[in-house]
Order: sequence, then C-alpha cells, then structure tokens
Amino acid sequence: METSGLERHDVNFLALLSEANRRRVLDGSTRAAYPAGTLAYRPGDPPCAFLIERGLVRGYWSVPDGRQATVGFLHKNELVGGATIMNETPWAFLQLVTESRLTTLDLEKVRHLVATEIEVLSAIAIHLAAQVRHGGVLVAVRSLGNIRERLAYDLLERACRSQLAAGRLHVRATHTDLAASIGSSREVVTRALKGFRADGIVKTAPGAVRVVDPMRLAMIVRAFAI
Repeated sequence: METSGLERHDVNFLALLSEANRRRVLDGSTRAAYPAGTLAYRPGDPPCAFLIERGLVRGYWSVPDGRQATVGFLHKNELVGGATIMNETPWAFLQLVTESRLTTLDLEKVRHLVATEIEVLSAIAIHLAAQVRHGGVLVAVRSLGNIRERLAYDLLERACRSQLAAGRLHVRATHTDLAASIGSSREVVTRALKGFRADGIVKTAPGAVRVVDPMRLAMIVRAFAI
C-alpha cells in the first residue's frame, strides 16, 4: 500500500524527457554525496536546482524564534528547485534527512532549455503541479489521515528538527505527548508505536523515540489518499 502511494504521487523528472533532452538537462551538472543532516540550501544561498539520485529531502520554513513548518518531503528521482528554474526562488530551507546523492544542474543551461524546448517546460510544469499536490497531502494528513499516518508525520517532523539541533533523528516525547499532538489517546499511540517498532521503523525508550528508518515514515505520509 505504501509503495503504491509513492508510485501514484512521485514524479521521475528525467523520465518525462526524451533521451536527447535528458542529456541536455544534465549537461554541465555535478554529482556529489552528502551526509544526513546537511542543509543543502538556505535562504540567501545562490539559486540552485538539483535532482535527487538517492535520499530524502525535507523542505521547511522557519521563523526567527526557531519554529519550523515542513512544506514538503522529496524523494529519489525528483527535481528540487523547479520554481528557481522559473526565476521564482522560494524562501525555504532544504534538509537532507538521510545520506543523499544529488545531481546539481547548470541553472542557466536548464533555463535556456525551458525557453527553447517545450518538453522541458512541460516537465517543469508537471513537477510544480506535483509539489502543489504534495503540499496538500501534508496539510490533509495531519487531520484526515489515520492514526498510523498522523503519527508517522508527527514523528518525522519532530525527528527532523532534532537532527538539525543535535545531529540525530531522536524524538523526546512521551506517548501522552504524541497522543495530544495528533489528537488521539495514549493507548492508541502506544499500539501504533508498537507496530512501527515491529516493522523496524523506530526504537523506543521511556520518553523517547529514535527514528531508524525515516524513509519509511515519509512513505507512509505520502501514501495518504482520499
């Protein structure tokens, strides 16, 4: 079920292009691996766009007092920076939740292709439409998702914030805290956590949850559908 959800929602950007245009888009690009917890982009950095060859990327907004709001989780084969290619760089941070390999595109070359190749422009449009859909999923899953989906989102967002502060995907919260956060009961949350633990997604200790497989949590969130 979780896999089918990903297949339904993900956009493999390069797969939308002909072989010739794939070569043109990748011309001048660079590939590099980055450790988990890296900030790949923050407001004020030079504009960039990249493809996710491997890993999980979290886009989030932040305000001066440190509060954060996740605006998207992006997966393998997805484009990051479609709006930037269209000269509309969003005010957002990009966090690499897992060890990731990224292909950074030559921005000016891709912008030229957008202006001259309708297929490339169409692929960017499909990518941006998918991001709007993903944003809607993140809004809806918090209130309309089932217990497993709501808890997956809550744990993943908390763990990502902890990773930025302490370098670990670690959640300091009791079962009662988590239940209050997702609008459920402690007993129901305890059962859901037991399921996550049995699946090898988390490890638990009194007052704490360690996220072992953040990709699985992100898959559960993205699989949400009405």
